[in-house]
Amino acid sequence: MKFTGIKINNFRQYYGNNDIDLSTDSNKNIILIGGKNGYGKTNLLLSIVWCLYGEKISLVDENFKKEIQKEKNYSLFMKQSINWTAIKENKNTFSIEIKISDIKLPEIKNIDNSNSIIIRRDFNVSSMEENISIKNSSSSKELFEDDIDKINFINDYVIPLDAAKFVFFDAEKISEIANLSIKEEGSFINDALGKILGLDIYETLIDDLEIFNNNLKKEGATRNLQDQIIDTEKAIEISKNQIEQLDEDSAETQKRIDDCKKEIRNFNNLISQHSKKGKSEFDRESIILQIEKLKEEESRLEERFNELSEIIPLAILTGKLEEVSDHIEIQEKNEIFQSSAKENSIIVENFIEQLFNKPPEPNNSSMSLKDKMFYYSKAQDLSAELFKQNGGYKELDFEHDLNNSEKNLINDTINLVNVQSKDLFETTIETFNSVKNQIFESNKTLSKVDADLEDELILEYSSKKESTERQVSEFHQNIGINKGKAEKLRKDIFRLNQQYQKLLKRVEINQQNKLKINKSTEYLSVLKDFVYEQKELKKDSLAKNILSEMQKLMHKLNTSATQFVTDVKVTILAEGNGMKISLYNADDEEIKKEILSQGEKQLYISSLIKAILKESVQKLPIFIDTPLGRLDDEHIKNILLYYYPDLSEQVVILSTNNEITPKRYKDISSNVSKSYLLVNDGTDTIFKNGYF
Repeated sequence: MKFTGIKINNFRQYYGNNDIDLSTDSNKNIILIGGKNGYGKTNLLLSIVWCLYGEKISLVDENFKKEIQKEKNYSLFMKQSINWTAIKENKNTFSIEIKISDIKLPEIKNIDNSNSIIIRRDFNVSSMEENISIKNSSSSKELFEDDIDKINFINDYVIPLDAAKFVFFDAEKISEIANLSIKEEGSFINDALGKILGLDIYETLIDDLEIFNNNLKKEGATRNLQDQIIDTEKAIEISKNQIEQLDEDSAETQKRIDDCKKEIRNFNNLISQHSKKGKSEFDRESIILQIEKLKEEESRLEERFNELSEIIPLAILTGKLEEVSDHIEIQEKNEIFQSSAKENSIIVENFIEQLFNKPPEPNNSSMSLKDKMFYYSKAQDLSAELFKQNGGYKELDFEHDLNNSEKNLINDTINLVNVQSKDLFETTIETFNSVKNQIFESNKTLSKVDADLEDELILEYSSKKESTERQVSEFHQNIGINKGKAEKLRKDIFRLNQQYQKLLKRVEINQQNKLKINKSTEYLSVLKDFVYEQKELKKDSLAKNILSEMQKLMHKLNTSATQFVTDVKVTILAEGNGMKISLYNADDEEIKKEILSQGEKQLYISSLIKAILKESVQKLPIFIDTPLGRLDDEHIKNILLYYYPDLSEQVVILSTNNEITPKRYKDISSNVSKSYLLVNDGTDTIFKNGYF
């Protein structure tokens, strides 16, 4: 399946009709679209996703959700999406059309022999009406009348909504995924693989059956217990609503930040326009751009500090955690000794029984019962001494009741605090201080430049700019505070869910509901086994493909293989926590992902995503915005030469000229089917053939 053409009409920056041909062939699978920041690359991606999913775009990507939250709701977001020039001309409708070819179609009467369709979605900002049509490209026949059928067709035959986030994605998010915890990464891999393989249908059914069981359990609760259950459910719902409200507040604050940044850029332009030229050896515009980039990096590092601050309580408790770990180790050894002692005792008892009480016996035996009891007791004493049944047992005052995933969590936490947190803190602090110093020096240089250029008007603009910059700093702090509150609420929800399950266990279930629960539990067991088996079947090929991709992309693997990744293992985590990817060096020692550089983490996650996509039954087109992030030159070259050419049969890359320079474009030109450049006149954007 391929997206062979897109037509954008009056959507955001795109004024009038803008057609773009995306057709590719087996030798040239890449479409390259270049554009400066703010010229419409992300909105091009948004237009395609909106055409397919409409109001559900917030479920595809967190960034799309935030864009909607900035405008309060979907309707207002849509109203703001019509092109400004079109509004001035009293036009009230915008639309997106996508032509899709090589698509498997259902057998229905409206479809002829063509294997291509056109999906069109339009929105009228006056009536606030939205329409979607799906037509046969050759006959222009409408394939479906009912909107539900159209939605189902897109989910079943084009790209399922749940899989869309792995088809249309901002590559900058790769670095965010790379910094996830083991549990979070496990959930991400589980989510990605499940959706690509179509297992999410079964996992949704599992969730539904578990909810069904919980509802049956609640029916038998006493009035007091039922009140506690309802209160806990309400507390969970309130916490979720509070998180949603905090996210909306942060999105609105981010919109203010964006507006402030526009004001700051405007003030900088005014200062430059009214400055006396030729008195400075420095390029004022370059200094301003450098400061903007450094402040973005500073903001990212401040967020990183907020994340790392969660480790501090664990660091304080690390001594206690190690005590718990030692206690569990002794407890497990005791269990082994007790199990062994029990087995040995059974063997000895059986041996003595066979020896004294079972035939054959010696002829004319005169052994009395007293003698038998003597030898029986002696045999027991000898067995205890020979097997050393009490040799490794240590008496404990109490025992921890923990499952395997809880034990693993304790060990992972100790490892995080003892091994990783020190390096993470030091690296982050060092980078943060370096960025702060660079901002200070750049501002100092800018002040010197402006001192040579200042007059009364420039002083006024400078004062307003500084005031706006202080606002931006305050807004960023507010977003950080909201993130902290939301994280605390998520922990509260986790605790409340545990409390909820404990309350359900206290309910006395009637016989009729027991039968229903037992039957649904049987179904649950079958479904869980099926999902587990499917993942088991894929884990070896997933590990093999991850290693293969990493070997292509990471230059360290080729220059110092003895010190870097030589093996990858995939483990299915217990308790439904997804999957864990482990990297090993030549000495079979696990490499902690935290020691990888930011660029290497991006390459690891890129390899993981590609390995997951290889498991897909249907070959999907891939759209990538901001493709190269913070990679160095050699890694960028490897990504361009060895990653994108066989990522999919169709790869659409949206890039700036800093990421894919004209020189780098030449390196991949043999794989590029078509290239376009976004050109903006200050208000509207159009497509031009060619690249930068």
